[in-house]
Amino acid sequence: MRKMKKLLCLCMTAALSLGSLAGCSTKNPAPSDGETVGAQNEESGGEKKDTLTVALTSEPPSLTTCDHDSIVGVYMNLLTYNGLMRVDHETLEVVPDLAESYTVENETEWTFVLKDGIKFHDGSDCTAQDVAASIEWAKTFPGSANYTRNIKTIEAVDDKTVKIVTEVPYAGLPADLAYHYNFIVPEELIESGHDFNSEPVGTGPYKFVSWQYGDSLNFVGFEEYFDAERKASIPNLVFKIIPEGTSRTIALEAGEVDFVYDVPSADVERLKSDEKFEVKEITSVENFFLGINLEKEPFNDVNVRQAINYGINREDVIAAALNGYGASNYTAIAMGYEGDTDAGAAVYDLDKAKEYLDKWGGDPSSIVLPIICSNETKVAVATVIQSNLSKLGIQVEVVSTDTATYFADWEAGNYTGLISSWSPSNSLTYVQRYHSDRALTYPGSLKDEEVDKMVRDAESTIDDTERIGKIKTIVETVNGLAPQISLYQPLMFRAYSADLGGVTASATGYVGFNDMYWK
Repeated sequence: MRKMKKLLCLCMTAALSLGSLAGCSTKNPAPSDGETVGAQNEESGGEKKDTLTVALTSEPPSLTTCDHDSIVGVYMNLLTYNGLMRVDHETLEVVPDLAESYTVENETEWTFVLKDGIKFHDGSDCTAQDVAASIEWAKTFPGSANYTRNIKTIEAVDDKTVKIVTEVPYAGLPADLAYHYNFIVPEELIESGHDFNSEPVGTGPYKFVSWQYGDSLNFVGFEEYFDAERKASIPNLVFKIIPEGTSRTIALEAGEVDFVYDVPSADVERLKSDEKFEVKEITSVENFFLGINLEKEPFNDVNVRQAINYGINREDVIAAALNGYGASNYTAIAMGYEGDTDAGAAVYDLDKAKEYLDKWGGDPSSIVLPIICSNETKVAVATVIQSNLSKLGIQVEVVSTDTATYFADWEAGNYTGLISSWSPSNSLTYVQRYHSDRALTYPGSLKDEEVDKMVRDAESTIDDTERIGKIKTIVETVNGLAPQISLYQPLMFRAYSADLGGVTASATGYVGFNDMYWK
């Protein structure tokens, strides 16, 4: 068995400090004289290539900004929309996007100035009025409350200036404005009741063309994109939906796709050995976990949750589901964030798990834990959990379902357990999930007054060092409550044609497709 690769130490900041920030981006190299953007090199036949075809495991539940929280949906949103702020893929810092700059007038008042020349895909100008209308619109969606509730008022001072007042001092505002719920759309289309799922209209580097459900999505580069440094160099972008891992690899080798977003670990070494391809390995802050519905008995008892926590061997999970490419995680947030700590965290210990079951006092065989899974990797994870927990007498049912059903059950609270993951850009955003007002939004959320107070205190702490200390205390407290059972952080692999340049991949899982170009 391949030895598990250790998670590299990540050096990142919460990126929530105040004041103006400058973004870091990679400029696509301009073609030399006589060269056409998208042309392949002579060794590959000299053909012009104007399309990038990407293999994805599943399709998005929606193309809108405000009615999903799917990572695949966010991929699409990043193509077609922008926010006032964005997360830099390489540094994970929150940097200005539509905003040219921002200033903090006092602890609750923020002023954002828009860049010049921002156009929507329908040809209209993007103004401060559109920004204000978009965020007010986002507030009407229940799922967006986590990222808009701290915004008391938003006002268009003039066409280029936006003033936001928060309810209390709130360090998380820049990160919230970089989240897809707060992406900007035309005010006129909001008022007309436009369907942004069938026709996304934003300011992003790509424009939506078509969606063949179950098969593919098509986009075209937006010629009037406001950010010359990040304008799409490849005119056409196609996403092919290929759920089965080996089929994605075969499609790449056959030239049917150019980029595989999620490479099966079993295929990594083969692709690395082929000079026609590049394989990018990314140390991930994406934390995969067993989310448990705390509204259901006996999982509302911390002793049952801790028994499960101590009863799962993460090394078994990584070996079986990831072919060894990952690192165990037992803590309440992803390792690598400032503020993470293993204080109070569980480790694999069957004797300890049995002690917690004894404290609970019930019959372990009465515990039935159905775990819903939306892809083959999650099924493999749940199958290991099933084997591990059977040693405690706990019954686990592995339930495989399609992506749409998975998210529908999640949103309706129609689950007992599910395998999920999350990879926000910073530790504050992560611990906010443990506030009780998010209990209906995220699996593994809490309803605990002490934790609520601690989260609100961290949110309102503007000083970076002081805030990180408070986040660490939150993590230690939540480790002892085990509302979610953290499992692992994978090493992520992206495989692509060696003729493709400008590939950047974030530790949070996102890829900058608009930064790519054909050599």
